[in-house]
Formats: sequence, structure tokens, C-alpha cells
Amino acid sequence: MTKPIIDASMHLSEHFTLGEMCYSATAEAKQIPNIPLKQHITAMQTLCQRDLEPMRSQLGLPIKVNSGYRCQMLNQMVGGVPTSQHLKGEAADITIPRSHRPFGHPTDEQAARLIMRYAEQYADFDQLILEHRGNSWWVHISCRINYRLNRHQVIKDEK
Repeated sequence: MTKPIIDASMHLSEHFTLGEMCYSATAEAKQIPNIPLKQHITAMQTLCQRDLEPMRSQLGLPIKVNSGYRCQMLNQMVGGVPTSQHLKGEAADITIPRSHRPFGHPTDEQAARLIMRYAEQYADFDQLILEHRGNSWWVHISCRINYRLNRHQVIKDEK
């Protein structure tokens, strides 16, 4: 059986590639083929162009995608909900890489809160969720493929 191939170097926007939006250490370790369909790629382009790029531009800092598109098997493996927008390519969990964090924002929590502030101002999102597990903090951001249906819902999972 031939393994499906995607062009991981394909740019979805100026600074975000298909490879980084589909990469998963869990998928790699468990040999799960996390391969998006054309409609998922279109959704990821919308997310990158309407949300991730504007935030990166305003922040002046790189944004690291911890989790982007997930196939159903991967979503189950990582404990994602069955209705997750990650399944459609409409969501990403993001942070600022530790090596690029500005002075005064060294922790995961501070970096995530900085992203939240910028996202609320500069991104056209469906959901913006401040999430954490232990000391690990990140921002879940989603954008519907039909961005006119975005709810601009902000949820902060506080301590």
C-alpha cells in the first residue's frame, strides 16, 4: 500500500506551511497518517491567513503551532472532542517559541496571555481559548472556513 504524500513545504500563508499545520509527534510515534483532504487544506489556509499571519505580524514574533489539523484517529489518540475544529483544519493550538519570547514574558502562561491580547485585537476568530495543563499553557484559536460565521467567542481557562 502506498502512503499518501502531502507537500509539507506548501505555504498556506507567508510564514505557515502545510507541514507544520499537520505535524504531530503523537502521529509520528504511533504511525498515524495525519493526511488532510483538499477541504481541510483550504480551511487551514483560511486559519493561517485570517488569524495566524495577522497575529504574527502584529506581535513581530514567530508563532509555534503545537497542534493543527488532526485526522479522526489522531484526535481520539490525543483526547480531542469528537466535534473538534482540528478535525476540519479550522483550529490550531499555538504558543510563542521559548527562544523568541520577549523580555517579561518568559513563561508559557505569560506567552499565552500575550497571544490572547493580540488575537482579540487582530484576528478574525471563531473561538479563542486560553488553555493549560499543569505549567504548560497555549492558545486554541479557530476560524471557520466560512469566516462570516465566526462567533468571536473568548474563553479563558483560568487556574
